[in-house]
Amino acid sequence: MPIVLSLFSLSPCLLFAQKIEVEKRISPEEAPALIHQFLEREYSEKSKVKFYEEQNESGRFFEAKFCFQKARYSVKFNPEGQLVDTERQIRYKEIPAEAAGQIEKQLKGQFQRHKVVRTQEVLENGQAVGYELEIKGKREVELGYFEGQFDSEGRQQSLRTIEQPPNDFLFF
Repeated sequence: MPIVLSLFSLSPCLLFAQKIEVEKRISPEEAPALIHQFLEREYSEKSKVKFYEEQNESGRFFEAKFCFQKARYSVKFNPEGQLVDTERQIRYKEIPAEAAGQIEKQLKGQFQRHKVVRTQEVLENGQAVGYELEIKGKREVELGYFEGQFDSEGRQQSLRTIEQPPNDFLFF
């Protein structure tokens, strides 16, 4: 049994995981000082800055969301104020054609129906290194929202179900 578990831990893509994330808005004063310093240095012309504390399966993080050069950014930090990742919201059609074709091919193989509802470019040193897609889709017995991570070539890194809050409406 330990051998099987270690094989799965080495290849997280073999498992279909669930994304559980709780995000709560915080005041700027509650965010670590290193975050403010980083934002002022890298994005001095930013506007509409909002800070969040996020708890997910990977741990606790701080996130700053803002507008910069007519685009929406999300910059995530660990509790010590070190940069974890930077994402910029783009339109799905802005993904380069070759990568987009690869992504579509994979999504069509995994979903009976799907629609990309949000696309973010994952940035490293100002360059796109991947894409994060929020997908509304139908799989065999599952209907809902999913998060897909893809590298810059369009190869799927992961696909997770997004846990939705309970809905008080009944559908017949």
